[in-house]
Amino acid sequence: MTDPADASSAPPSAEFHRLSPRDESRVALALTLRQLVDAALDAVPVAPDPAPGDLLRAALQLQRRAEDVLREAVVAERERGTTWNQIGETAGITRQSAHEKWYADVHAWAAIGRSALPPDLKTLEVAAEADARYARLRPDRPHAITSGLDAVRYPGSHAYEASLRTRGSVLHARRTDLDGQADRLNDQYSALHARGPAAPSAVGGDALEMLAAYRGHADAVRTNRLALATVHDEIADVYEELVTAEPSLSEEHRTQADWHRSASEQTRGYADLLNGGEH
Repeated sequence: MTDPADASSAPPSAEFHRLSPRDESRVALALTLRQLVDAALDAVPVAPDPAPGDLLRAALQLQRRAEDVLREAVVAERERGTTWNQIGETAGITRQSAHEKWYADVHAWAAIGRSALPPDLKTLEVAAEADARYARLRPDRPHAITSGLDAVRYPGSHAYEASLRTRGSVLHARRTDLDGQADRLNDQYSALHARGPAAPSAVGGDALEMLAAYRGHADAVRTNRLALATVHDEIADVYEELVTAEPSLSEEHRTQADWHRSASEQTRGYADLLNGGEH
């Protein structure tokens, strides 16, 4: 067992500053709601003669904040296990429409590590500060934000969740690296496409030289596309591992895995065409 004195002298882990993804999503929603309240107070027309458009501008700002709240609420619902069917029913739309409308927001949340704040900030401390601000308006609810968090309701879960994040963090770091590889391969492909086959070395170069140039260019493009297909397969593998590492977002990860498998298949098909259909 670790000696408490040793533990206290060790530098705090940034991961330990984070709560469970469920807690993080609730805090993110609370902070965004606070921003909406601040924007609403700022929008109160106290100026006797505002400039043309000021009132509308303030209303549009509120509308954007409200959309932010809606997105954060969907993320928080997904983190607590609410299905896309249930989200669609609540919003009065179909499951497919709900998925199409908010899937990208849930995926973006997963991609940034499912955290409300940068890793150097302690989510529980920020939530406690939000408690104090809220309590000034509603003294009867002194712990409005933190009282609903697993980290408060179940002491010890904080450290447990920090350990669970390790695998997900490693997988997301791997996915980010693979995304970078895919971007570089696509940039190379664009350069190859723009450059085209090398021109004959002399005016009126013979047909064999031109054919060799076209073949060389096709081989370079094929090699590039095959490399990209491999990267797509590796990204799909990462998302399939994330299905078990982050089960509450398993549907989102399966969607991404399927997309990358399909992209790999299409890219390999194009590479085969460049090779005359040979496998």
